[in-house]
Amino acid sequence: MKNFNYLLLLLLPVLFFVSCDKSREEKVVEEQIEITGFYFSAALNPSLPQDVILAKAGENYTASLPKDGTRQLIATFSTNAVRVLVNGAEQQSEVSINDFSKEVTYSFIGEKGSKKNVKVKITWTVFDIPHVTITTNNGQEVSSKEDYLSATISIDGKDRYTDYSGTTEIKGRGNSTWSLPKKPYRLKLTSKSEILGMPKAKNWVLLANYLDPSFMCNTVAMKIGRDLGVPYANTTIPVDLTINGTYRGSYVLTQQIEVGENRVDIGKDGYLLEMDTYFDEEYKFMSTNYALPVMIKEPELKNQSEVSPIKTAFEQFEGLIKNSIFPNNTYKDYFDIDAFAKYILVYFMTGNEEVNHPKSTYMHKKAGGKFSFGPLWDFDWAYGYEEAGNHFTNATRPLFWNGSAKGTVFFKRLFEDPAVKAAFKNYWTKYKQEHLTNLYTYIDDYAETIKLSAAKDENTWRRGKDFAQEVNKMKAYIQGRAAYIDSYVAGF
Repeated sequence: MKNFNYLLLLLLPVLFFVSCDKSREEKVVEEQIEITGFYFSAALNPSLPQDVILAKAGENYTASLPKDGTRQLIATFSTNAVRVLVNGAEQQSEVSINDFSKEVTYSFIGEKGSKKNVKVKITWTVFDIPHVTITTNNGQEVSSKEDYLSATISIDGKDRYTDYSGTTEIKGRGNSTWSLPKKPYRLKLTSKSEILGMPKAKNWVLLANYLDPSFMCNTVAMKIGRDLGVPYANTTIPVDLTINGTYRGSYVLTQQIEVGENRVDIGKDGYLLEMDTYFDEEYKFMSTNYALPVMIKEPELKNQSEVSPIKTAFEQFEGLIKNSIFPNNTYKDYFDIDAFAKYILVYFMTGNEEVNHPKSTYMHKKAGGKFSFGPLWDFDWAYGYEEAGNHFTNATRPLFWNGSAKGTVFFKRLFEDPAVKAAFKNYWTKYKQEHLTNLYTYIDDYAETIKLSAAKDENTWRRGKDFAQEVNKMKAYIQGRAAYIDSYVAGF
């Protein structure tokens, strides 16, 4: 027994050092988890004007982001951890989406099972909206849709966006909107430039939103389109506008619809077409089967003979839709039904009846590709306005008319295909589950962001609208449209 006790005394220091070594080893294993980068990329999160690097404080990360941006964000992170979890769900850098309306905890797990928890907390802040100032040469008023005036432009980004200054040309734009007191404008910068975080381009649009009492009918439509993945859905940024020293109101700055690397990226041999009953472009055709008024926006043509091959290509797929055995033919080889289902769902949600005419209805086609609907454009007369002359009325009104309007006949025909109905129902179900609740938050946040601008606009144009009430009406209208779409797909 004495020998055993003596041996134990001899071993105690060894056991102590082994224990210490083991503790140090465990500590080293725990410290091996490293996070060398954590940020939100503007390329993956279009609502962000630039990359947002998260500030590190201890084991937590923070940032301040604008309230009118989406709370659903994709994080980019670099780590030697073998697994990353949020609420038990596997995370992948540059892929996984999380809701950052509340604090999000990431668990970084090492190869040997050690774990490091970090919290990401976003402070959602109301920023002042940018102010665009344009001064024409000699202070000349912009009075034409045809003739550009030379001007200088400066944009105060209000600490949210990079300031900009340069030279531009400016003219009026729009069809019915140009006749209204508050004018929309087209800008052509002297050189391609990145503006308010949007990719470089020369051509830009200032939408006046004079008819729109919420100042966000177009913006909400584009937001729905981006969430659905409608091709080339625009970014819209609210701005205040001053021209030649006179405040002109609350506007939206957005991209001009055109073919280009940072716009409708369909290549030099692609088509960009617009169906519109104004039918006022130089190169155009009336389709044979449905008498659709098709205007050729791209490519740039030099003579009427170049219209023929584009008309032939369009009528090839249109003829298959008209054919008596539709949809049991090859029309899907020429037409992207998924792009159509997402595109038309935006019109259903916003009650935009322009497709019945049709007006401002865009299609595009890459060389060797299918005809696809998009980009989205022109929601001034949506949300019940076309029927009642007042926005946010009659939310359960069917999108398609009764009668023989050209667009009505064509689009109703597409919905005779069970595959189109199935795609539409699928995208609606997915949107309702993943985005609809967040859309109401987006509307509230956007309204808070432009509240002061809307008040200044009302003081300028005296339309007699209560902005807060109109925002609530918009949300109620969308709720009504959701109920209408539910009943619509139930009948499939």
